[in-house]
Amino acid sequence: MAGPVPAGPFSGVRLVEDLREVARMPAAAILVLTAAASREAVSYRLDVTLRDAAAARAAALILTGPALPGGGAGPEVGRSAAALAERSGIGVYAAGGDLAGLVVGLERAVAGDASDALARTATAVRAVLRAGGSPGRIAEAATTALGVPVRPEGAAFAPDPAGAYGGHLGTAVEVVARFAELAAAAGPADEPAGRSRAQLLTELLVAPEKQAQELAPRARALGLPVDDWHVVLRLEPVMDEGPERYALLDAVAARAVRSAREIVGPEWNGALAGDALVVVRTVPRDQGRAGLREAVRDAAHLLERVRPAGAELRCGVSTAHRGPLGLRTSASEARTALRRSPGPLAVYDLAGLDRMLEEWYASDAAHQAVRELLQPILDLKGDRPAHLIGILRAYLDHHGSPARAAEELHMHRNAVSRNIRRIESLLHADLDDPQQRLALQLACRAARPAL
Repeated sequence: MAGPVPAGPFSGVRLVEDLREVARMPAAAILVLTAAASREAVSYRLDVTLRDAAAARAAALILTGPALPGGGAGPEVGRSAAALAERSGIGVYAAGGDLAGLVVGLERAVAGDASDALARTATAVRAVLRAGGSPGRIAEAATTALGVPVRPEGAAFAPDPAGAYGGHLGTAVEVVARFAELAAAAGPADEPAGRSRAQLLTELLVAPEKQAQELAPRARALGLPVDDWHVVLRLEPVMDEGPERYALLDAVAARAVRSAREIVGPEWNGALAGDALVVVRTVPRDQGRAGLREAVRDAAHLLERVRPAGAELRCGVSTAHRGPLGLRTSASEARTALRRSPGPLAVYDLAGLDRMLEEWYASDAAHQAVRELLQPILDLKGDRPAHLIGILRAYLDHHGSPARAAEELHMHRNAVSRNIRRIESLLHADLDDPQQRLALQLACRAARPAL
């Protein structure tokens, strides 16, 4: 009706039955006049009441009764009363309906009880989602919904002033601030493709090697754990290419990652890559054979949970590799596993040659021999040893065909050829020599688990 909107924080809600009590009310209180008191607060009596409220430093004055909004026309606020309200910073309101419900609702809002905090949180989450990823709009939406000033601080959000809100309301602010941070990281809805984690994961898997390495910092900023150890699960529908295949993939993708995260605790992410769904299981440390067996069990459970009625899915499981380039190697292995095995669940070399090589490689003599062959590559920094050995292994596995190796590794054939020339130079090897080819092929396969 008059005056500014009070900013808070408030000290509480007080029900006023006698206008003479207004001057004795605590500072920053919201004063709710009963219907009888509201009938008296007209004309000059409203001016006097506002002066008393100003002396008490009240935050707001609410007139109630059946003749007020919700039950008919409310009283008019004269020019002098309006000026007093504006000058003293007191908001003057009119409210009809249930007086007890009004007082209880206000008290909950001021005190910040659990139900009010939950309601504010739900409203704020919906508002943040509608804000479209812009930090400024997100902060404004959260502020309006929470009733607490929220400001962006770099990539995070915080109440203003920081630490001023405790209890249930403080918890609500903390939850909404974290949600706002995630919404801002996802970026505006109209921003070009590649901002979301799923889209960025797709780019990491299919982009040329140099571009994939350049995407790694952005992936870290969005919370993708690209530097950890990855096992890739590749899900493919058993049907020919066409609209039905891609519609099935869309349906599976909508629930695959959610189901995967419900099955186990490690970080999972998923993306549509070409004609398949790639689900990445990421853990901070290499878990060896035990971790791979666990990934296979998880893959079997995932197949059961996401398979649509009447449809058939196959899943390929890779071994674990580290870092952004290791992620691409794992994706290639999962694809190769599906090509080599006709079953619904295909695992990349869980048994067979690689397993025998691993046992052979455990001997000191074999270990020394492999290291001598590959030492110039193993001395390189970062992910380069694993990356180059993966390229050499694929090239040798495909009988020296850069095109087929490039297809397995999701690289351009020229990049494979360029890396092979570098490997030959580093190792001083002649890959046209059958004996050197066999020795290096065995060394690449045996050394891979130790990288």
